[in-house]
Amino acid sequence: MKKHHILYMILTALTLGGCSSAGSSLANAITDPFTPKEGGYRQLSNIGSDEFTRTGLLPGAASKIQVTDDQFINTPNHVKEYSSRDSIQIGHKRQNAFTALPYVLKNAANQEIENGVLEVYKQSYSAVVGAQLHNRIEPGHPATPTRDFYVRSIQGEFTSNLPTQGIINYKGRAMAGSDNKSNGLNYQIDYGARRGHGSITGLNGFGNIDLADAPITQNPNGHNVINGTARSATHGAGNYELGIFGPQANEIAGKAHFNNQPNKEVGFAGGRVN
Repeated sequence: MKKHHILYMILTALTLGGCSSAGSSLANAITDPFTPKEGGYRQLSNIGSDEFTRTGLLPGAASKIQVTDDQFINTPNHVKEYSSRDSIQIGHKRQNAFTALPYVLKNAANQEIENGVLEVYKQSYSAVVGAQLHNRIEPGHPATPTRDFYVRSIQGEFTSNLPTQGIINYKGRAMAGSDNKSNGLNYQIDYGARRGHGSITGLNGFGNIDLADAPITQNPNGHNVINGTARSATHGAGNYELGIFGPQANEIAGKAHFNNQPNKEVGFAGGRVN
């Protein structure tokens, strides 16, 4: 009986779909329940600049990036090209999950200089974008394969009014490559003392990463950030930086890099659990 009832609902929705837009919406809701609905952090803005990585997704103001996305249904081969002041819509991407988007980077002369995959980790109020390089290309020469990984963008809705007291714990994920991700971000901020510290575990080749205690400061744009020392059990000393995002200090997002491993950065993001 239940199977016949479900079949009847689907047939009814499809029939309504031919009659009206309301029916179409109902039909889509029933027949395509796994398509992500728009929500969370909605766009990567001004992709040619970034408060944390400085240049964002582009190495220069005249550079361009081509991104392939199956959700680009009205473009040839699902590819769109973006310039420095453009925004990339990510509203339909899944939250608290990684999305892989193949990309090609071009210079001012429209020559390909790099290709790989953008790893986008999106939360409700922030996003971190890493670039897993596949090839570097010097125009006129064969491509050079590479496995470098860089955090190219960290952005979101910064917290304007921080809590004045209390300790908030954040848990989340980290990435150091398309094939190197973990659920091992733990970070704690004491808002009374205005300091934070944490750790990252589970990334291959890095061992345990300590994010040392450091104060909350404001960057040149007046946004609340933390900059501190990072130490990898494998790669030694380095630095980390993160921002605080959301109306109630809901999230953190940032990156770490290590002096002995300059071509492998670590991106991380997490949400509060208390």
